Amino acid sequence: MRMEEGPEELAARFATCVAAGDVAGIAGLYAADAVVSLRDGREAVGPTAIGAAFTAALEQGLDLAVEPVGRPIIRNGVACTSTRTADARVCTQVARQEPDGTWRWLRDGFRLRELAIEEVMPVDQDVA
Repeated sequence: MRMEEGPEELAARFATCVAAGDVAGIAGLYAADAVVSLRDGREAVGPTAIGAAFTAALEQGLDLAVEPVGRPIIRNGVACTSTRTADARVCTQVARQEPDGTWRWLRDGFRLRELAIEEVMPVDQDVA
């Protein structure tokens, strides 16, 4: 991500990565300590689990297409971004400006709610 890009660019970069099937690129949009919500109250925490979750989502053919909704709300290096899915659900994300000036999502609450954690990793492995 280029230094001059703001949090509003994350959704466009996400869409580009999804279209290319670029899981590493998708995972790279999230901070190292990021959390993505999954089904049944479970969460994917960190780059390995987030990458595994998006790999499973793409393999299952989940429609991950998004478009930005409005401008992000930015305050003190933290931003709230919103996207709309193909089925018109609005999802919110929290982004943080990293020390190098880049923006990464820190919390993604709804994008993978249709994906069961068991499809990502064994049930006996807790990710939170």
